[in-house]
This record gives sequence, C-alpha cells and structure tokens, in this order.
Amino acid sequence: MIHHTDLHDLLPGLVPFPVDVFASEQPWLAEHLLPLLQIDLGVLRPELAGQAATLLCPIEPYEGCIGDDTIAHHNAFTGINWIAFELTEDNRMRFLGAPGYFLGEAVESEEASAHGVEMRESHAKAHAYFLQHGRLASCSRYGNGELDEQAWLQQLGGPIWFGNWSDYAPLPAAFQLQDLAGYRQRGSLRFRNDSSHLADDGLRLTRDGHAFFHVASVPASNWCAAGADAIVMFYEPESRTVLFTFDWS
Repeated sequence: MIHHTDLHDLLPGLVPFPVDVFASEQPWLAEHLLPLLQIDLGVLRPELAGQAATLLCPIEPYEGCIGDDTIAHHNAFTGINWIAFELTEDNRMRFLGAPGYFLGEAVESEEASAHGVEMRESHAKAHAYFLQHGRLASCSRYGNGELDEQAWLQQLGGPIWFGNWSDYAPLPAAFQLQDLAGYRQRGSLRFRNDSSHLADDGLRLTRDGHAFFHVASVPASNWCAAGADAIVMFYEPESRTVLFTFDWS
C-alpha cells in the first residue's frame, strides 16, 4: 500500500493549483471551491493511471460545517459535511449535488463575506509563491501574517482512518459507512472498540457495495487562510466517485 505522510516533495502525477478542473457545464463551482492539487490516482493504484482527481477546499463555511444551512438543497450525494463529485472521462470534477447546496452570495453576515475574500486571496498568494519558488506556503489566519512553507499533503494514500468526520453527521443516502470495530456501553458512556487490528481502522465506506479508498488528507490551512483541520478525500473507481468530508478536531 502506498502511503506518504507530511509530503513536502512533489511526486510525479501531482499538479498543484490546477486549472479547468470543473465540468464544463458547472463553471459556477469556481465560486465555491478552491482547486488545490490534482492527483493522478495511478500514483496509488497503477490500474487507475490517467484518472486524475482534484483535491478541493470549500470556501465556506465561515462557521459550522458546509451544508449546515442548506438542508433543503441536500440530495443523495450531499449532506452536512459531505460533498461528492463524478470524475469525468476528461478528468473534470462534476458536482453531484444541487447549486443551492452552497450558500455563496446568500451569506448574511459581513464576517462571512470577509471570510470568502480572505480565502480567495490567501489561495492566490499561495499560488503565486508556488510559481516563484516551486513550494507550498500558506498565509494562515492563525499565523503572523507571513507566508509559511507547508507540506503539500498530510497523508497521500494509506488506510482510511477513524476521526470526528466518521461520526459527525449522517452520510448522504448514496453512500454507506460500516464501523466494523463496534462499540461497547459503559453506563451512560459509549466507547469504540479497539480497531488497530482491522483494515482501514475498521471503517468500510461504499457506494452500491463498491469500496472507496483513501486518496489524501490535508489541513485546509496548509493552502488557505482557514478551513477544516483535515480535508479528507476518497475515491470509488467503479462509479468514478470522488467523495469529500472534513475533519474538525
């Protein structure tokens, strides 16, 4: 199993700040999602060489989780803290949800509007730094205002891992998540059983019975001003589904 951690050196097949990543009929996605890194999935599984999916960072939310305030627009592929795409034959990302899933310009606070501007500007600064130096640096909201060099990814490949993401919100209906570790009850408290002996930390994530595998994870702040503690990206080859969730520690 291919597994790289704290990846500071670009591997062949990884393209930072890719362009033209969204399906041609969905150019509006660029208003809501920042392209970080295109990953040729052949890096992880040779039989998938040529299938290149893009790691994305949502611009929203300013507070809470993505999808919190747009429940009326959720469908079988989107929910609170979950978004899904189809990887097209020409390696573009086709959103499987509805446009109303994203708040976009409907945000009602000045703070949320300023957050969107800050996310786009910090992403642009990181891109400019890459073009000049060939490395990744971010201008995190939580830093000193200076660009600090970062790892491209916290994890590339490797097993699926248990975290807050796996227990935070129900999955959209198109997907299934089994926790094979199970739980035990002790009084009013519920404890997860040890999963260290199980593949993928005891988690099996599927669509129509076909398993996803873990592609990559990275803190949003490695690339942008703010965001999830980990953007978590999965892929299911049979349906060419790219699935994202977000871990908040």
